[in-house]
Amino acid sequence: MASHSIIPQRIPFRTARPLSGAATGLLVVLVLIGIGAAFLARGGEDPGRLWQALLFNWLFWSSLAIGMVMLAVAVQTVEAEWAWSVRRFALGGAAFLPISFILLFVVFGGYEHYFHHWLHPEGEHARVILAKQAWLSWPGLAIRDVVAVAVLYGTALVFTYHSLRPDLHGAGTDDRQRSLYRRFTGGWRGAAEEARRSRKIMLALGPILGILFAVLWGIVGVDMAMSVEPAWYSTMFPVAFFVASFVSGIYATGLAVAFFRSRLGLEEYIVPKQLHDLGKLMFAFSVFWMYINWSQYVIIWYGQLPFEQVWFAKRLVHPYSDVTKAVVMLVFVLPFFGLVTRPPKKVPAIIGFFAVLVLIGIWLERFMLVVPSLAEPTGHLPLGIPEIGIGLGFLGLFLAAYLWFVRSFPLLPSPAALAARPPSVFTVQTAGVHDH
Repeated sequence: MASHSIIPQRIPFRTARPLSGAATGLLVVLVLIGIGAAFLARGGEDPGRLWQALLFNWLFWSSLAIGMVMLAVAVQTVEAEWAWSVRRFALGGAAFLPISFILLFVVFGGYEHYFHHWLHPEGEHARVILAKQAWLSWPGLAIRDVVAVAVLYGTALVFTYHSLRPDLHGAGTDDRQRSLYRRFTGGWRGAAEEARRSRKIMLALGPILGILFAVLWGIVGVDMAMSVEPAWYSTMFPVAFFVASFVSGIYATGLAVAFFRSRLGLEEYIVPKQLHDLGKLMFAFSVFWMYINWSQYVIIWYGQLPFEQVWFAKRLVHPYSDVTKAVVMLVFVLPFFGLVTRPPKKVPAIIGFFAVLVLIGIWLERFMLVVPSLAEPTGHLPLGIPEIGIGLGFLGLFLAAYLWFVRSFPLLPSPAALAARPPSVFTVQTAGVHDH
């Protein structure tokens, strides 16, 4: 191996430890809080808050999960060597995709609440809405989005499978892992051939997934967020939607790296230079998120067309104006000044801190995409137990899926998988050795 490479010559087989009873109990409590909040919202004064909370939380957590996978796809496709020990943390978002797909059908249970504007058009905007009936129809929208999500998630899971497969044959530290790995490695062709074949498939899938993500996730954004304000449209909206998804995936990966690096003894494999590169990516995409959203806003602002301004007008006045300011502060201003210099990007705790801030900001952004268009104008901010409680339920499901992934699969790629790239020589500990 070239002496300047950041990839070490010895790479252990490393997975997370099994969950403690307390950690398992916490996940159960989070999910139960979500279920309890849903029942409280359904029996409350405004049952519509149940469906609003389900919709924007689904949009956030699903965006985060697919955004993480797309980060893994991006660094694999461009063969970013610095990310060799980081990309498996991003790939863990794939574990939530099947849960997200199932929950999509639950979310569609509130279609009459989300889409009543165009299901039953009336008033001054009826003519505009009727002109969009070729696109805004039910169950056409549901069928379109289910197919779009199935294709995107399915392709992402195929990519995930081929990323993991070369590292699993003959490995495993217990019967559960060995049984899982046998299912993953049926028809084994040998380590070198499997690594070469998987790399070839991933490099072919990468650009395809990039296009599918932009197009299909943009369609989901148009159908499930923009269409709740059916008389309004913006050609920048789907771009802003999937860019925020990718940003959340980057920051969620940064949070996972910051959390697990020392706990799994990975300091030798995720070094300060890689943290710095990850921090630069986080910083850059916070700026890019602001650029995209400002581009959408400023064109509508100087156009001064009333039908274009209605969406922003609702979000720039009481009771939503403070939330709008908080989103900009959390996603752009604070990480910009906090990560603009070199030293903070090398500190895991600082990366984790700003990751939490940005993820809260994007959660609020998803809230702002949906709720101001659907909530009755009472003068009070509809952000309370239903929204936060259901969000905690989603958090429990996401953490359960992600922790299953990091306990089940090695977090560092094998030398065989790395050697399928430009020729290098590696050695590794005996497969299946769980080195702590």
